[in-house]
Amino acid sequence: MGRTGVTDTIFMVDWSARSAPSPARPVKDAIFVAEHGPEAEAVSYHRTRGAALAHLVGRFDAVLERGGRVIAGFDFPFAYPAGFAAALTGTEDPFAIWRWLAEAIADDGQNANNRWDVAEAMNARFPGVGPFWGCPAARASAALPARGSLRHGHGMEERRRVERLLPRAQPCWKLFTTGSVGSQTLLGLPRLQALRERYGARLAVRPFEDREADIVLAEVYPSLIDGAVKARAWPGEIPDAAQVRVLAQAFAGLGPGRLDAMLREGDREEGWIAGLGHEAELIAALGD
Repeated sequence: MGRTGVTDTIFMVDWSARSAPSPARPVKDAIFVAEHGPEAEAVSYHRTRGAALAHLVGRFDAVLERGGRVIAGFDFPFAYPAGFAAALTGTEDPFAIWRWLAEAIADDGQNANNRWDVAEAMNARFPGVGPFWGCPAARASAALPARGSLRHGHGMEERRRVERLLPRAQPCWKLFTTGSVGSQTLLGLPRLQALRERYGARLAVRPFEDREADIVLAEVYPSLIDGAVKARAWPGEIPDAAQVRVLAQAFAGLGPGRLDAMLREGDREEGWIAGLGHEAELIAALGD
């Protein structure tokens, strides 16, 4: 259960793997952060991952300063199919991947990054070709193929269990073109690791950690209640912004005990999408 009498502030983050700053004027496929709590109900736009993280830290600190609690959802996988962590790091602990990526990924203030090199280096640790795939044609190599059909013999499952239950969710191995959540994961997990290092025991990640904490991070899938989002989108609103805004409202509308229970569901090695299987309840929490 969450702490009695504490009002949660909900943050929902639509991440981006852009390799340059997003345009000054808000556009789709960029970073949007929704906040729903007693101090604010707003959506902000961020041109770089560094700017987004700085914004989140500032807002998290403000919530903690007034004695509140943070629930923050990010729209990329928090882990990989079973066996990947052990193959890469020697342990099944999903946070070992976070730490490994935090050391390997270079991602500067202008979004320039080395994710292709890192994916290629990870593939080199597996037999055959793969599991990661997808990159610009000029960057493709024998170790990092441009097409998924060129992979073979790497030994990893294509999808986590949660993705098999939600087939429209893209697999984490896909790094390029439409729905390439894999690149968001490579560039997102190091930022989450930075939050873990900053806040220490005050932060917990569900469903991997059970302990009570002032900040709780969870994986989300904004399209989970896509029909409700479209019905509640404002005229001219960028779909990414509408998704995080409405999803934050839905989670905020749950009772504290119910929200806490929902966040704890799932696989402790592969991770989970918060709210999966409870779509009707989330939609009902939006009210009329």
